Amino acid sequence: MLAGEPEEPGAAGAADADSPGADAATADGTDAARPGRLRRWFSGPWTGSRLVALIAGVAVLSLLAGVVLMQFIVSPAELAARAAPPKAGPVTAPIEERKIENTVVSRGEVTYADAVDAQIDAAGLSERAVVTGQVPQSGKILKAGDIALEIAGRPVIVLAGELPAYRSMSIGQRGPDVLQLKQALTALGLSAGDTSNNVFEGDTSNAIGALYERLGYPAPVVPDSAQGATDAESGVRNAELALTQAQVTLSQAIEAKSKDVRAEQAGVDSAAAELEKARESLVKAQEAAMPTMPSAEVLFLSSLPRRVDEVRVKRGDVLQGTAMTVSGATLTVTGTVAKQDAELLSKGLPATFAPAGGAELKATVTRIDKPGTKPEGSGQNGSASADAGSGGGDSSGSGGEAPKSSDRYTVFLDPGKLTSEQIEQLRGTNVRLKIPVASTKGEVLSVPIAALSTGSGGENRVELLVSSKQNGKDRTDETATVTVKAGLAADGYVEISSSDPRIKAGAKVVVGR
Repeated sequence: MLAGEPEEPGAAGAADADSPGADAATADGTDAARPGRLRRWFSGPWTGSRLVALIAGVAVLSLLAGVVLMQFIVSPAELAARAAPPKAGPVTAPIEERKIENTVVSRGEVTYADAVDAQIDAAGLSERAVVTGQVPQSGKILKAGDIALEIAGRPVIVLAGELPAYRSMSIGQRGPDVLQLKQALTALGLSAGDTSNNVFEGDTSNAIGALYERLGYPAPVVPDSAQGATDAESGVRNAELALTQAQVTLSQAIEAKSKDVRAEQAGVDSAAAELEKARESLVKAQEAAMPTMPSAEVLFLSSLPRRVDEVRVKRGDVLQGTAMTVSGATLTVTGTVAKQDAELLSKGLPATFAPAGGAELKATVTRIDKPGTKPEGSGQNGSASADAGSGGGDSSGSGGEAPKSSDRYTVFLDPGKLTSEQIEQLRGTNVRLKIPVASTKGEVLSVPIAALSTGSGGENRVELLVSSKQNGKDRTDETATVTVKAGLAADGYVEISSSDPRIKAGAKVVVGR
């Protein structure tokens, strides 16, 4: 600056403000120069007091951060302590009110009972075994006395019986098949003779003739037997005439007062003997001409009536093998159970069955067959076409591996009256069977079987939980042993009763520890 020139306003102040020793103050007393000093403090070299202050600040901040982080860090020992379970107590279950049923459970097939292949013995026919008529439709019901089929113009008559027609039957024969025939004819209201013996009698033959007349067919007779009867009648007449002539000769000799009439008498005796023989021959010839029962014209079936399931021939076919398959006329439910369950069952027990997704229906046990029992119907003119009870399953109470089918009992149940819609829906289905064999009368007090124990005197008892307190990890349980009377057990529960008022619904009993 030149001497004598005036100073510029504020120049000196500006220079002072930038100087290190500037310590100007504003009119209101604030330190206007502090920001500048802070900048110089931080931007200057980190030595001396400034370095000490920085280190101290960092240390304080680190300490505070460590204190905060320690609140979130847990040692493994503390974690293990926190995870340790509280003091173990007894496992309990409440006393319940429930109805207890001991029930046999299985699977069953809904079918028409005892399906069999109807086989007709056409081997004895003199004609070709051509089906000429009376072919039934599937679903037809066959009753005793009905015609199952017509072969070579002759009827095949359905009769009740267990034995197959294995031979043709005629007068004089004996056997169980004859007795069966007489009983079947008698059941149709025909006088077939004495059903207490197994002899084919004249009345049996007459009954057969009446049956064929009822059906509109000529009665079956032995071929050429009618001609034989005619010839025998002629022989009797000739013998009678010869005897008459011998008697006339004898009378004439006596009237002539012949001294020796032995020859004439011998002639009479001989003629009389021939007449007796002729009469015996006539009886046999007449019997041979009476109606018989050919094996090709009868179909014995048990449990009549029967339903035709399938017809395997048509009019004009030559019969070979099975003519049709027939079964029971009503639906039946068939299942299998193990021996220990079968021993609990009896005829007449009520049961229920339910198809998949359907409501339960009622049924009644009608029969229980041991393993290996021959199915009904398999002994007729045919063989069983299906093994009954093939849909059986495990039943309650049988553990481990299911027994083989040959080791299981077959149970038959009557499903009762069903509508036609229900029959169509159920036939051929597999259903769940439930057969209650014992039951409590209404709801009773019950506990899990595991809660029951036996005392030294053989008495039944339960351990009753009297009180239980939990204080942190400490637990205090108080129990009491109470004698009870055990009743029916099923499905893992057992009925109990006791005079102790603490034995009531809702109280807890110990089932384990």
